[in-house]
Formats: sequence, structure tokens, C-alpha cells
Amino acid sequence: GGQSLQGQAVNTTLNGGEQWVHEGGIATGTVINEKGWQAIKSGAVATDTVVNTGAEGGPDAENGDTGQTVYGDAVRTTINKNGRQIVAAEGTANTTVVYAGGDQTVHGHALDTTLNGGYQYVHNGGTASGTVVNSDGWQIVKNGGVAGNTTVNQKGRLQVDAGGTATNVTLKQGGALVTSTAATVTGINRLGAFSVVEGKADNVVLENGGRLDVLTGHTATNTRVDDGGTLDVRNGGTATTVSMGNGGVLLADSGAAVSGTRSDGKAFSIGGGQADALMLEKGSSFTLNAGDTATDTTVNGGLFTARGGTLAGTTTLNNGAILTLSGKTVNNDTLTIREGDALLQGGSLTGNGSVEKSGSGTLTVSNTTLTQKAVNLNEGTLTLNDSTVTTDVIAQRGTALKLTGSTVLNGAIDPTNVTLASGATWNIPDNATVQSVVDDLSHAGQIHFTSTRTGKFVPATLKVKNLNGQNGTISLRVRPDMAQNNADRLVIDGGRATGKTILNLVNAGNSASGLATSGKGIQVVEAINGATTEEGAFIQGNKLQAGAFNYSLNRDSDESWYLRSENAYRAEVPLYTSMLTQAMDYDRILAGSRSHQTGVNG
Repeated sequence: GGQSLQGQAVNTTLNGGEQWVHEGGIATGTVINEKGWQAIKSGAVATDTVVNTGAEGGPDAENGDTGQTVYGDAVRTTINKNGRQIVAAEGTANTTVVYAGGDQTVHGHALDTTLNGGYQYVHNGGTASGTVVNSDGWQIVKNGGVAGNTTVNQKGRLQVDAGGTATNVTLKQGGALVTSTAATVTGINRLGAFSVVEGKADNVVLENGGRLDVLTGHTATNTRVDDGGTLDVRNGGTATTVSMGNGGVLLADSGAAVSGTRSDGKAFSIGGGQADALMLEKGSSFTLNAGDTATDTTVNGGLFTARGGTLAGTTTLNNGAILTLSGKTVNNDTLTIREGDALLQGGSLTGNGSVEKSGSGTLTVSNTTLTQKAVNLNEGTLTLNDSTVTTDVIAQRGTALKLTGSTVLNGAIDPTNVTLASGATWNIPDNATVQSVVDDLSHAGQIHFTSTRTGKFVPATLKVKNLNGQNGTISLRVRPDMAQNNADRLVIDGGRATGKTILNLVNAGNSASGLATSGKGIQVVEAINGATTEEGAFIQGNKLQAGAFNYSLNRDSDESWYLRSENAYRAEVPLYTSMLTQAMDYDRILAGSRSHQTGVNG
């Protein structure tokens, strides 16, 4: 039902009903519940209204048929959770209080609104004067909207969009200003007078969700970025005398010009394709463009994106930091991880530098091509996922190296605990600077002994304390045509070989020439220092033939494994040995046949 009011109405309750207050009418104490609607026409007045509905369509959604719509005057309105007041272009709302979950949409005039957790939207042509923004309240001044004399208290927020205007603002400590250099904002903050006018920002304080976007061709000076504040300097934008506090966020790329001090007091700068001494806290982001250089960058939980370019000095990743590569990035110095976890992903990292992993966390290298002088795993865990890594991994005991996905590692490992997933490959080159030594090896992938040498065969060795075979393969090069130093070797040192590992044998010599083995045979698995190997710990994955011999894998009483040729000739050999007998029999048959034909008896 509905009520059309031209006189006075007191303490009306609308439970889904409607109340139209016409010119000259006065409604006092109306309560508007779910799906109820009060329309205050031009020349009408509503006082002390309580609005509990109207916001069902979402923030700033103008349903038009629920809540309160003001074409005349509304005084001392209270807007609760789910409530909305819409102030039309010809309407005025005075002394409105908006609580959390409620909002006020202003196309006309709003005077002395208090936002106790609620929102106020000032649209094009709308004005708001004397708004007080308390904790969790939010005043949003849109393009063409105007706000004057706003006070933002601790944990309150003032947002001024591009083309919006807010003047005589009082920004208290802990209050947030969100704007860009395309807006107009003036007022005072805890540092004194501040302004954002005609593309120039000065003395702005950013904290508790505050943000300033410095657009291309615009400038900012004397910006203070404290905990929860964000300074975003776009490509071609300039920000000077920036003061970064603990928890402050910087967003920039190497096409911007930014200078100031970090939270630890050290100077930093970005300009002319060079970034020096950046510190990126959690939430911060810096993009290094192709051809540019970043020197001594520290990423403490932030995002560092390199679209090519060069990393110089010491690049540090800590506490959830992410380094994302796009294209080819060069590191000729040190990339270090000191605290917590970090992620290196995408693209390629090349050069003659090194990666240093310290601290108890995990460095994950994912979908990356990594070519460095060395990776030093001093503490914690290094996970290589779906990556191609060409370097030696020099580790300390107690650390862990995990190869997952389709990772390929080309290099030696010394020493650490290693896990190879089923799709991962480890290629051990014979020219590595160190011998590969592993504490515990959990092996479901592929291990290959590879050679870059020409001429003389030089066998390689992989030393493992404990091997847990999970149907992984190890490819060993063998020279059956040599009597000594004739095979790559897996050494089990003081531990155990369990599970099942498949040994694939690669003839690295002349396949037409093979020697009979003597003694125990050609050693391919050596157990030392009390090591043991389970029966079935190793199986031969392929047939090895050389000359007249087959070579088969055998476990000896010393727990080591050997290739032996005893009585294991190739399938063709019995044919060779019987050919003489067959030829003699054939001659006798021919001779007998000839005698029969001529009648001559022998």
C-alpha cells in the first residue's frame, strides 16, 4: 500500500509500502523497512527518517523504488545497514548520518553528513559540504562532483576521482586520501598544507589505504608514504623527495622518474633507464623495461618484473618476494634470497652471475630458463619447477633440492637432499667443476651422465648416501671395449639403496668390439663404507651388446652391482660357431649325390 501526504505524518512505518510527501507536506519519524520507499517531492520536508532499505542493488546502485529519494528537503536522516538515500539534483539532505552498510548518493546537495562506516557518493553536479568521515567511512567524489570542508578522521577515507574536486579538506592522522594528479584536492594534513592541482601534487600524506597516482607528464613533490599508503608513478610521471615509511607501497617502472629515501633512510632513485637501491615492501611493484638496469634492488614481499634488462649489484628477494621475468634478463652479479620464501618465474635469466639461497624458506624457480655461474644453496629449500637450469648447485648439508614438473637440470649437485619427480631430468656433465654428491636421493625421474668431451672417455661418478628408487632411471655410459675405467658409476656411500631404480646402459665405445669381463665384471654401482643395496634395487633397463657379447647386470655379495659377459653371447654367436659343421655336412651331401649320379662308390 501507499500513503500520499500533503499535510503532516508522524512516526509512519513502511514495511514494503510507499510514502509520497508532496509540496507543503511534512513527514516526521518515518521508518522505512525492507522494500519500503519514501519519496520527498520538491517543496516537501522529511525529518528524523530512519532508512533500513534501498541498498539491495549494491554500492551506489540507484534502485529508485526503495529507500529514500529526496527531491525536496531531508533533515536528520539516519541510514542504517542496507539503507540508501538518493539526493536528486534539486534535493537537499541536511545532517544525515550513514552507518556501515548504508550509503548516500548525491546529485544535489548534502550538508553536514556524518559517515560512521557508511559511504557517500558525490556525482557530477552534486555537492557535499561539511562531511565528516569517521572510521571505515568513505566519501567518493566522482568526475564533476564537488566536496568542500570534508574532515577525514582516523581510518576514514576520502576518494577523489579524476575530474572531481575536494577543497578545504582536513585529513587527520590515520585518515586516507585516494586520488590522482587528474583530480583537484586542497587542504591540510599532519605535515601542513597540501594540494593536488593541475597535474601537480605537493606535500601529500598516504597511509591506511591512501593512494596517489602520478600520471604521465604530471609531478609530485614531498610525498610521504607510510604504512598502508601507496604511491603509483606511471611511465613518464615524476615524483621527487619521496619519503617511504615502513609498510609503504611504491608502484613504478623504469620509465618513471622517482627519487627519495627508503624506510631505512637510504636514498633510492629511478630515472633515465636506471633504478638504484630500490626497496619494494609487501604490495610494492617495480617493472624493469628492456634495455634498462636495476642496481642493488631489495624486494621484501613485493613484485619485481623484468621485461629484459640487466640486474646489477645485489638483487635481494625476501619474505614472499616475486621476481617475474619476461624475455631475456641478464644477471652478472648476485641474486640472493635471505629470509622467507621467494618465487622466480617466467622468461630467462642469463649471465655470469650467481644465485645465493640462505634462510629456512623456499626459493621456487618456475617456468624459467636459468643459466648462471653457480647456484649456492646454503640453507632451506630450492624447488625447480618446469624449468631448464644450466649451472652447478653447490649446497650445504641439511638443505633440499626438488626437481618437479618437466624440469631439466644440467649441472652437478654437491651435496644436498634431492627429490626428482617423474617428469624431471638431471643431466650430470663430465666437465662439471665439482663431483656430484647427494645425501638422500628420492628418484622417480631421469638421470643421465653426459659428455661434452671429444676423444678420451672420462667416466663420471654420482655419490649418494641413501637412494630411494621410485622407478626412476639412471643412464650410465659404458665402454665394453676397454678393460679399465670403462663405465660411469653410482656410489652408495654408507647408506642404503632401496626401492627400484632402472639402469639404462649406453655404449660409449665401438659397438662392434667388446671384451669378455674378468673378475666381478664392470662395476656400475659401488657400495662403500658399509652401504647396503636391496635385491631388486637396480634392474637393467636395456640390452647392452658389443662385439660377440651381451652384458647383464648382477648384484654381488659386496652389495655392489656389475656387468658381466660370462656365457652371455649375442644371439648370432651360436650361428657363427655352427657354420663350419653345417658346411662340412653340406659337402658330404653333395659328395654323396655326385657318387650316386656317376655310379662311383667311395
